[in-house]
Amino acid sequence: MKINPRIYHISLFTYCLIIFILSSIPGDDFPQVGFQFGDKIVHFIIYAILFSLFFYSLKNQSKYVRLQKFALEFSFLFTVLYGITDELHQYFVPYRSCEFYDWVADAAGGLFMYLMFKYFSEKRKIMAAAVIMSSVIGCSGTDNYPVQKSSPHIRIESEETWLNLMPVVDDELRNVLCFSIKLNFSGKKSDTDYTITDFKIDLNNDKLRNKKFLQQFTSVNDSVLLLNIYQSPDEIYLDKTKEYPEEAVFTFKIMKNDRLIKSVKTQKIKVQKTY
Repeated sequence: MKINPRIYHISLFTYCLIIFILSSIPGDDFPQVGFQFGDKIVHFIIYAILFSLFFYSLKNQSKYVRLQKFALEFSFLFTVLYGITDELHQYFVPYRSCEFYDWVADAAGGLFMYLMFKYFSEKRKIMAAAVIMSSVIGCSGTDNYPVQKSSPHIRIESEETWLNLMPVVDDELRNVLCFSIKLNFSGKKSDTDYTITDFKIDLNNDKLRNKKFLQQFTSVNDSVLLLNIYQSPDEIYLDKTKEYPEEAVFTFKIMKNDRLIKSVKTQKIKVQKTY
């Protein structure tokens, strides 16, 4: 029975839409993958399927002869490009991030299927497929950090930033920008072996890097731990030559024993003023 080509086109469009919708879910609400490199394997499988849908859609259209003739090559190209746009899209989603190695896993899934289609269509063995699959799964940890095998569920419990505009005796020593981010660790026995790295603050009129900050742990019970990140009293954050910021975005990595637990990016936070 011959399948109507429209089914392939509709399936491709629907699948791309599903990927877009899933990428639009804030990271705090997204289910966590509980094993090492699990997120890379998920990316690999999703984009292997996307490549297949691109291939059958291009192969079963007759409007563009070149696309049909080189369906494998164009399918791989479109898969890679969609992976790029998807990562860029996640950059603007709260608590999600644009990860280079996620895109590597996307491209590897497409490349693996490209080689498999080549193998079955031309009846020749391509051993590179197995090598590529194993190397991606084994080496594509996010931001070159190994990922913790068992991670707690982490969510932002509260986030706020404000300008302390109360008058002081020595204005040069006043820390005008203040912030507090409270993280909730749950789902396993809590401990305090976590550290925050790569702490960055993006203001609407400035970018702050390599600024000192403090972190404080509070154990609620055996399975819930609160981590509060706040400004260091001896650090000046704002450039006095610029206007006061209106909003802020915080990004940082949560580490444990030199292993990446989670990359966090807050939503845009309105900067309040206190007098």
